[in-house]
Amino acid sequence: MVLSLQVMSEHVALMACEQDKGDIVMFVRILRCLPVALLLSAALVVEVSGQEKGRDFFPPQQAGGGGGPGYALVQLSLPDLDNRLLSMGLEGLPEWISLVGANGHFQIGSLMIGAFSLSGSVNRSSSSGGISREASVVLSYSGITIGYVKAVSNIKLTLGGSFGAGSLVTKLSRFPQTVRTWDGVWSYYETGFSGSVDSATLDISSVLAGNYYFFEPFVSIRYWLMPLVAVDLSAVYGLAGIGAGKLELNGESIADAPKLNLSGMGVKIGIFFGF
Repeated sequence: MVLSLQVMSEHVALMACEQDKGDIVMFVRILRCLPVALLLSAALVVEVSGQEKGRDFFPPQQAGGGGGPGYALVQLSLPDLDNRLLSMGLEGLPEWISLVGANGHFQIGSLMIGAFSLSGSVNRSSSSGGISREASVVLSYSGITIGYVKAVSNIKLTLGGSFGAGSLVTKLSRFPQTVRTWDGVWSYYETGFSGSVDSATLDISSVLAGNYYFFEPFVSIRYWLMPLVAVDLSAVYGLAGIGAGKLELNGESIADAPKLNLSGMGVKIGIFFGF
């Protein structure tokens, strides 16, 4: 019995360790599912008694929800990463990056609670000396939104903040400008290979990744185009960053990796369907 309890406790400890390692990844996955769930909740909209006659599309007493697609333009200032891309002969990163995604929320009185998910990428490539080089920088983040709502006629003002988690993934590749064949993929790995490896002809690919948490205060204006359809415009300022030594290359930590500051201004535009 004592031996069985010891084995069981070791098994539980091992499972807990593996769970801790994937906490941020799992948190991001859950957040990305929330906008869809909140959008479906719009079907359960109910109206609270006490609406005044003559009010427009969204009286303050109403409780409901909805969601829709979204677009964001956010600042991107990463000099450490930008300089490395330039050294590869690639074009540097832009000052702003475009993101697309979805959002959803529900509202009770003046309290709004919702969720969103956004993702975007920047791709760079160049060729010289028979060698092609490519880089793809992908920024994505998902979060929960809480805000205070004030409705005036068919305009709704919201002041609040968002928090959550995200990731910055940079995919790098270098390969010769030759026709690739099935046999060529395996030639350097097979046990019968006896030739020398020419570094100029090798295909090389790496994935540089880091996760982060963020806080994003915002002010938003919603204008109702017609019942159940509105356009949203938001100004935000994100506070986020990846700490020194927190980047990973192909899943392995880079001890001397620099700190990356992901803070900056942004603008969000979205179409809202709901109440």
